[in-house]
Amino acid sequence: MELSLEQQKMIHIKPSRYSLIRGIQGSGKTTAAIYRSLYLKNNYCLYEEDKILMLASKDEDINYIENIYNRAEEETRLDYLSLFSNSERNFHVVTLESILHRYFIKYKNKHKLKNKIIVDNDKKNSIMKDCILEIKNIYPRLRILHTDYAQFFIEEVKWIKSCNYLKADLYLHVNRRGRKCEKGQGPQRILKNSTARKAIFQLMITYNEKLKSEGLVDNEDINIYALRMAQTTTVGRYSHIIIDKSNNLTKIQVDFINALFNEKSYSNMVFLLDVDRPHNSNSWMMKGKRVNTKPLGEKVKSYSFKKYYKTQEKLQKKCDEITSKNLDINSLENFKYCDIRHNRAYEFMRDYSRRSDIIVNDEKGNYEYINEELLELPVYSDIAAGEPMLINSEMEGKFYIPKYWLKGVKNPFILKVKGDSMIGAHINNGDYVVIRQEQAANNKDIVAVDIGGNATLKRLSINKDRILLMPENEKYQPIVVDSEDTYILGVAIGIIKHEN
Repeated sequence: MELSLEQQKMIHIKPSRYSLIRGIQGSGKTTAAIYRSLYLKNNYCLYEEDKILMLASKDEDINYIENIYNRAEEETRLDYLSLFSNSERNFHVVTLESILHRYFIKYKNKHKLKNKIIVDNDKKNSIMKDCILEIKNIYPRLRILHTDYAQFFIEEVKWIKSCNYLKADLYLHVNRRGRKCEKGQGPQRILKNSTARKAIFQLMITYNEKLKSEGLVDNEDINIYALRMAQTTTVGRYSHIIIDKSNNLTKIQVDFINALFNEKSYSNMVFLLDVDRPHNSNSWMMKGKRVNTKPLGEKVKSYSFKKYYKTQEKLQKKCDEITSKNLDINSLENFKYCDIRHNRAYEFMRDYSRRSDIIVNDEKGNYEYINEELLELPVYSDIAAGEPMLINSEMEGKFYIPKYWLKGVKNPFILKVKGDSMIGAHINNGDYVVIRQEQAANNKDIVAVDIGGNATLKRLSINKDRILLMPENEKYQPIVVDSEDTYILGVAIGIIKHEN
């Protein structure tokens, strides 16, 4: 396998405690890390207990990593040989979720717990509302203790646990950034060392007690218990650890991985980060668009992969996937997504029988998005791009697109266009228009508007003396907005065009 210069540099560098490889998706970070593991195996696994762990983000990645490792091992069997080489395979690849669950089960058995995982959000809301009422008795003058804020407090408790702020002083004094909520759904700001923070911490304790009394644990508790178990045992530790797709690692998960680390003078822990992938709000490795290395506690050796890395293995993997799924190339639908907000476009495919799997083709090559990487949008049919007509309130179906295309967009939905009044804006009959649901818009925005129970798609024109809904076709006349029962349904932010 031909490796780039930046990959080779990273593979052969002397181990430092922490290393970070950042780059765009498909830039060869995983491939380089696998070759790195072989180099470490042959040069820095000095004793029998020295082992290498690679943590994948999902089960589907394990076979891919194993295949590359086997090929790389065969290819480099002479290149990386050293005095410390041995024939024993001490490279293990598992998902982070599976190893966390394994340690949670050990903790559960050791302490004879019978807790079940809570997944029902309605149940969480019910428990949280009971907790809010209890804490309200302690802080009767605190306005934020409102049952309407239950979801806000659930997310705040999740953040506290994810960050391992299980002592009151830690939570009271920490900077709390990135937490925003809609008006009426929670407070806009929680000051440091405030009564509000004290109440929220007490709320978390009460919430945990109620979960425990009902024999329940949440996902954050699983991570906490797994960490406690890992910290009390020296069995199963690794001299070298590689974490693939580590964008969404929380603080508690980073602490857990560190607990698995058998630190020696030659040990190495490598984090792989996709700088163009979205990350969740509880991520400890990403802060906004910046990579956060401070929590690792010391200087980190950093590498940046900026170019897309094409390998024959990737092409073969895609062919194998098509074969394994019995896909007929003629059954693939081709689409184009035009991003109005950022003035860019993506070509993508989906199969008739697997519409929730999307293959995107852009300047970085093909990438298949599945499961948690996708956003499910409801599709409503027959919005008029001509004369106003009644929008069909029944869903026509669902459309799946990558989440990062709609980053920051709340309540998006899709309207299928009927008519030709917007052809000047490249919106044609049969196109799917992605709408960001909201009740306000700016001048020149393309908007979906409800006029007396009828809906239409037009460009908004706001003048000093009147408001117009402008068509993009000379065949149609502007619509004057002079009725009180006219409402904006949302703003168009994207167009999906069928390319077949």
